[in-house]
Amino acid sequence: MLLAMDGLLKDRHAVTNQIGMAALGALGAIPVNARVVEDGPRFVSGGGVTSGLDVALYLVERELGPQIANAVERLFEYERRGTVWHAEGIAPIDFKTSQKASKEEQPAVVP
Repeated sequence: MLLAMDGLLKDRHAVTNQIGMAALGALGAIPVNARVVEDGPRFVSGGGVTSGLDVALYLVERELGPQIANAVERLFEYERRGTVWHAEGIAPIDFKTSQKASKEEQPAVVP
């Protein structure tokens, strides 16, 4: 939230605690419902208390490799959850929107 308040997350994907997601969007960031979000190499955010551990372990893996990250996981007795959301790649299909659009395109059947 502090980065967003300073304008550093303007038009960037990010996550925070669920309570602050609307405020994050109001501050110009693009809220993503995930535990860990990376938008470029400089911006990594976490969605809640325990996802902070996920962020830390992701950064350890990114900078030092999976063997070190795995050793830190064992040391913390904590296993990472979920995937890291990256601001790249193909966007998923929103099936709710596509189904609604396809129903509107179909002609009405009159008995």
